[in-house]
Amino acid sequence: MRYFSNVKQGEKVFSIIYGKGIVIFSLPKEHRLDGFFIFAVKYSKKITVYYTVDGFPNWSSGNSFYQTVFYKKDINFDDMDMQNIDNSLSEKKIVKYKDQGMLEIQCPSGIWRNIDDVPERLVDKALQKSKFYLFRKSL
Repeated sequence: MRYFSNVKQGEKVFSIIYGKGIVIFSLPKEHRLDGFFIFAVKYSKKITVYYTVDGFPNWSSGNSFYQTVFYKKDINFDDMDMQNIDNSLSEKKIVKYKDQGMLEIQCPSGIWRNIDDVPERLVDKALQKSKFYLFRKSL
């Protein structure tokens, strides 16, 4: 059985990128096709993300397909890095670490992730608004 085979509208879920969310749409089982998006989750700030039965988000591309959403009861926060940093990086260091593949961003969920594992628009928005405190060198 696939992870979200029985997903239902109204269920609470948690995204390692966006945090708490609620399922706002779930395609009936008889209309689902393998590999296609079968449900949608609404997060704060009016962000809606569509997911496959395996929890792969619609913003995934290339080789970065991985599960980013889970049932709240299945989340273990002990395994996730959510610590705050004391100082922010300069724009020059952000570019350097990005080029080296060693740049992380603190997601809206509070969890630190490599920038290659998050939606590109999330990184672009933080950079455009000069929110350099959201970035750090990979540990």
